[in-house]
Amino acid sequence: MHLVRYHVAVSLDGFIAPKDGSTAWLDPYGKVAMGFIGLWMEQIGGIIVGRATYDQSIAMGGWMWGKTPALVMTSRPIAHGPQTIHAHNGDPATGLAKLRQRMSEQDLDTDIWLFGGGATAGLFLKHNLIDLVELAVVPVALGEGRPLFANAATQLTFEHASSQPIGMGCIVNSYRRVEKKGRQVGG
Repeated sequence: MHLVRYHVAVSLDGFIAPKDGSTAWLDPYGKVAMGFIGLWMEQIGGIIVGRATYDQSIAMGGWMWGKTPALVMTSRPIAHGPQTIHAHNGDPATGLAKLRQRMSEQDLDTDIWLFGGGATAGLFLKHNLIDLVELAVVPVALGEGRPLFANAATQLTFEHASSQPIGMGCIVNSYRRVEKKGRQVGG
């Protein structure tokens, strides 16, 4: 089914980055994250990012996801982007359906990582397209910054699925979306 999994590092006070979008606050936790994310990535066969996250990735040395099929939510065209990406403007369900189709055509029986950022996550939440929320809680308070979900004036219910300490005080908490009739998604 290719579940959509919003997996993201989040501060104790609920921000995914400082206001400037930098990642330096995560640097001390890099080894801990790499020890966890390597095995986790084996479950991932597609990526969803927003335009800001895409641009940040390109600025850091190029598209880091190799041949993984990717959906970039953007209203601006992408010139000379990797062949693995599909730029999409509009209904996120349509873009997601195209990504799932591309993954199925490649016989990828894996899930999709909603990588970021908060605006894209908010859009997918608003449209009820997130199956799992996996928060790598980092023991840092940023005070202010970019929210976990931006502009998502909606309320959806998730239930706790698991918690896994990964080191240095970081814990990955997983939450599964609950359908309106109380049925779990992806469980």
